[in-house]
Amino acid sequence: MEMQSGVLHGRVAVVTGSSRGLGYAMARLLGGQGATVVLASRTSGDVTAAVDRLRAEGISAFGRRCDVSELADVESLRDEALRHGALDIWVNNAGVSGVYGPTAMTPVDDFTRVVRTNILGTFHGSRVALPVLLARGSGDLVNVYGQGDQGPVALQNAYASSKRWVRQFTETLRRETKGTGVRVHGFNPGLVTTDLLGRITSQPGYEQRLGALQVVVALWGQTPGEAARPLLGLVGSDAAEFRDLTKSTLLTRGVRSVFAGRLRRSNRMPLDITVLGRDGT
Repeated sequence: MEMQSGVLHGRVAVVTGSSRGLGYAMARLLGGQGATVVLASRTSGDVTAAVDRLRAEGISAFGRRCDVSELADVESLRDEALRHGALDIWVNNAGVSGVYGPTAMTPVDDFTRVVRTNILGTFHGSRVALPVLLARGSGDLVNVYGQGDQGPVALQNAYASSKRWVRQFTETLRRETKGTGVRVHGFNPGLVTTDLLGRITSQPGYEQRLGALQVVVALWGQTPGEAARPLLGLVGSDAAEFRDLTKSTLLTRGVRSVFAGRLRRSNRMPLDITVLGRDGT
């Protein structure tokens, strides 16, 4: 059966990078509130499987293979959404992490891959969605932030700098669209226990530094469903932007995690670490 009610009933939402993890959780959240959701991922089979899972829950879901670094793919994704009505919500979520280690040793191909997905992909999505939203005078564009959006992060320069760019880009778009009826949001979900966080490629000699990540995630990590929840407050209300968690909130969460036993070794997120060879491969 299809969803017949919800605060987003009648709207059409696109979520990039949504065949799994946070993107899938966001699509499921929007669809559960009545929106028709259009999923996207670089692998056709993954998109089909994700769409089938949502449809089994009664959500109106469709999907399309899309490499967000390719403008033509993103334009086709927009056209897919328009085939199902209008375009009301676009979430630029697709992102990749970079190799862990110093910038001076970062493989050029890896840095370029991060830039093409995190930066160029966000630009493509925004460039394709905004003309449609502006022509209607309504709608929501959501760009996903991440670690580094507030400042530098050593040994993660590619990813962190890309998220700093996304924040600057989003805040500029917000100024450019002020008074148009279109809302541009920045969404920082915090630490999310997904493959993006748990599968890490490290430069040789730096992998031992990643052990502390397990403790950090145990304290402040969220499931994709938990992390996606504030998105509804953006597209379902008049909120201008989702702010980062305050220091007091983070401290409270950490204390609660300790009492809940989440720091026990058995509860720590396992890390799948791949170490590059000395030649960068």
